[in-house]
Amino acid sequence: MILTSPDKKNIEMWLGQEMVATGGGVFTPSDNFWRPDPTTQSANVAEAKHAVKEEMQPWLIAALAYYAKERSARTLKGVVGVLKLCANSGFDVLDEPHVISIRNRLSERDFCILRSFIKRWREEYSLIVCPSEQVTMAFYTLKPNEDKGPCPVESMDPKKGPFTVLELQALFSWVNDAYTDDRVSVEQFIYIRLLIATGSRNRQLQQLVFGDIANGHEGPMLHMPKAKDRGFEYRSSFQIIKLAPDLYSALVSYQKLTLQCLLAEQPSVDWKKALHNVPLFRAKGSRGKVITDDVDLHLLEANLQEKFHKQDGSMKALFRGLDNDQAFPVSERTGEKIHLSSHRFRYTLGTDMARMGFSPHAIASALAHRGITSVGKYIKTSLEMSKRIDDKMKTEMAQVVNAFQGRLVTDAAEAINGSYPNKTIRGQSGAIATCGASGGCHLDAPVACYTCSKFQPWIEGPHEEVLERLRLRQQRAIDAGGHDSDAAISFDRPILAVMQVIHQVNAVNRQTKGIADE
Repeated sequence: MILTSPDKKNIEMWLGQEMVATGGGVFTPSDNFWRPDPTTQSANVAEAKHAVKEEMQPWLIAALAYYAKERSARTLKGVVGVLKLCANSGFDVLDEPHVISIRNRLSERDFCILRSFIKRWREEYSLIVCPSEQVTMAFYTLKPNEDKGPCPVESMDPKKGPFTVLELQALFSWVNDAYTDDRVSVEQFIYIRLLIATGSRNRQLQQLVFGDIANGHEGPMLHMPKAKDRGFEYRSSFQIIKLAPDLYSALVSYQKLTLQCLLAEQPSVDWKKALHNVPLFRAKGSRGKVITDDVDLHLLEANLQEKFHKQDGSMKALFRGLDNDQAFPVSERTGEKIHLSSHRFRYTLGTDMARMGFSPHAIASALAHRGITSVGKYIKTSLEMSKRIDDKMKTEMAQVVNAFQGRLVTDAAEAINGSYPNKTIRGQSGAIATCGASGGCHLDAPVACYTCSKFQPWIEGPHEEVLERLRLRQQRAIDAGGHDSDAAISFDRPILAVMQVIHQVNAVNRQTKGIADE
């Protein structure tokens, strides 16, 4: 017999029933840990229940079960986390005298999460045991603590806020270069490229499958799942994002590589039929696998399977260790390696769109906001973030920012590929370097070369000439579009790289002269 609602006689039996959460996953309220969504971490209900007295614990769990039926697993985990914090602090959330202490202990966000749950428990769940009216009123009479600290976007926080144009250029160049040299995995490469291009939330990228990649009559595009709004279940709503041709090609190559690995690793599954349901970012179980070893893999041949997507923690772990790379870019604002978080890419997209003159509604649409309320901070910040680096700052920054990623050599004889004449890079008045790349290159030489890790500038090369040429080209861009135009800003990093080469050349020459004087 299935019990539809609990009472004082059957509450324990009711809690022992398997229930269906809002996203379609199942859980049993009497279990210590709930995980109705396989891509999220478990909610520790066993500890959370100690936020009330023992006789009230079954009813708190019942309220959480109702909450799980109408809210996402992530929202549920947030409530459970706040209850756990209260329990560990010795608070009873149903004891009116404790409410002030709870308010003082919790952040504004956590306090609002808790009181919203308390109100739902009392007013919406029809449980015969619930918070008193006095407790509910106490939670809503008190003003939450205001979270301290400025908005990372409006304050242009160099570690949490949007990237500058120079920082984003550096990250873009670095990840392309690092992937070419096998210093980052293909999964990390795709992850960062998608963050740069779309500014999407981790939850959105987490839900992507290869079937979301398309090339229609309007060109390459990505069907991006919407993931934040309340009521959106797993992949129930999408926004269309147009893709640059090179990113589309990278995604198609990633799809082909993944298919090859799946065919080799799990040959019992018809992967050609299942591929469009395979997540871009997959649960793997153990290192080195392309997907977790699971008896249900064959189900992907017919339908999407949420449990094969990466969990939240595994998505965040894609950043882990990247800044250990010797060539990882340094921020011109801090002199330290750039701090990575998925939020920063999102903030940057909003700021860049505002700087380029997009309307508030266009920015809100790109960021999948329901309204334009939060867009103002990007518009307010955009002009300040776009300011081009002053010439007087470049000399100092050239010593800090690792824009030059190559290797200084005496001449071609010391360089990789030095014996191949077609690998010699020339300026207007003569040879300046050797290209160490094994394949061809169609970039704007020598302008693009100075920021490439394969670039091997010669000590005697006419680098000052290249610097002057770059400055002239930047000035023409300024004359055409203004100091803070994208074209003008795009020259900043190459100029810094050339200045860094000149600085290293001068240091070598000084050292050589000192030895000769001795």
